[in-house]
Amino acid sequence: MSVVYIKDTVVLIQREGRGSEEYSFSKKDIITSSLDLKDVISYTFKLPRSLSKQELDIQAEIYFYENAGLDLSKKYKTFFLYKELDEDKDNYLVEAISISYDELKDIFSLTLQKTKFIDYISLSFMSFEKFYSIYKKKPQNDAFVYLDEKQSFISVFKNGEYVYAKTLPSLNSLLKNLNMDYDKFVDIISNKGLNEEAYDESERLIYQEISNFFNEYFSNMHNRFAYGKSVFYIDQIDNIYFYTSFKVNNLENNTSFWDLWGVNFVILPVEQFYLEKLSLKYNVEHLEDKINFTIFPRPPKIYKRRTFQLFLVLFLSFSIFAGDFAYRYYQNENLKKEISKIKRIKKHKEHLLALLKQKNKRLLLQKEEYKKEIVNMESQIEHIKSILISTLEYLDYPKTFNDLIIISDLLKKNSLKTLEINKVDNNYSINIISTSKNRDNISIFMKDLADKGYKNVATQAIENRDGIYTSTIRFLK
Repeated sequence: MSVVYIKDTVVLIQREGRGSEEYSFSKKDIITSSLDLKDVISYTFKLPRSLSKQELDIQAEIYFYENAGLDLSKKYKTFFLYKELDEDKDNYLVEAISISYDELKDIFSLTLQKTKFIDYISLSFMSFEKFYSIYKKKPQNDAFVYLDEKQSFISVFKNGEYVYAKTLPSLNSLLKNLNMDYDKFVDIISNKGLNEEAYDESERLIYQEISNFFNEYFSNMHNRFAYGKSVFYIDQIDNIYFYTSFKVNNLENNTSFWDLWGVNFVILPVEQFYLEKLSLKYNVEHLEDKINFTIFPRPPKIYKRRTFQLFLVLFLSFSIFAGDFAYRYYQNENLKKEISKIKRIKKHKEHLLALLKQKNKRLLLQKEEYKKEIVNMESQIEHIKSILISTLEYLDYPKTFNDLIIISDLLKKNSLKTLEINKVDNNYSINIISTSKNRDNISIFMKDLADKGYKNVATQAIENRDGIYTSTIRFLK
């Protein structure tokens, strides 16, 4: 199996039985990438451990969306990391990591020009998990500090497991103060760096700016450790592994600050594509993780989709009830075109919603005309019912329709409507809309489902379009 890491202009590939290397890739390879800390919203809060799994997911989403300052007009990809700390037995420490769909599309626009899909997107600041096996280091309370032209951050691990990450000052402010481009800065920092004697009198201000930057940089690092101590109870950092994409001359003689704190400060060698190579190694081992930020999945072939048969059954059921009403107005060929049109529009939820609204208006207009015919159609309705019952018995779906009745009652109770229902094995997915323009109705509906015995009730987002709330609810029977 070949796993490709591709981001912007960087393409790395690991083929089975071989290491990573720069190489062209095949469309059949597994395509992966990563997000940087500067790209995502990270928000930490606490929730009681007494909550059930379903209640925990619901409360985490509600708390995050109400307190993190998100733009509710946008759609977000969000994951929650639940951490159990020995020092706090009553609460989970929850880290919410989120990014909007618009930002994902913007970040990976160049990548998607090379490949039309991305199978897996990880978080680059978690990829230091692979540092230990690559550099043969024993995991302790370790901080990985990363500084390059575009970003800077610190990622803290405890016994080899990710704990938290925080941004650090970037080079932008320093380059602006120096009024210098990046290439010239790299030349100076690599040859003269923090060696004051290497600068002549005319370069005194350059040295002072560089020295001040690193003093402030180390101070910010210390503040991030203070945050880890207060929130995650990490009292001592054993090792700091410091990496820059350029050499900093004489840096090793300016780290006595950390010796005073009993921290082993290690300067890592400069290596091309250092973070990208870590991310590739990490992605190879985490392809099946639930935390996957891609919204660009590989499109499955339609005949392999498990929802396809359920869609046909639901459509058949609808056709049995609606066919006698519609046959006087539609010819067989028009019906085929309508079915084809619905399938094409299915991928675009907004267009499908508009189409359903138009159909609903037509059915309401036809309703008055059909009332006069109902008396003469009782025998036809009984015939339709017998066909439906025999069809359902043949397909062995009585349990499914019992669930649909329960779901329908709960939707009605909470003034909600459904746009689409999918079922794969025992997994349900329901697209709903709040007709009362009340966001809380969706949360109450999710709690009602959990009370009815359904498991893993969750949603990725509750969207707001012009005051109308929609969401996709997933749960397990």
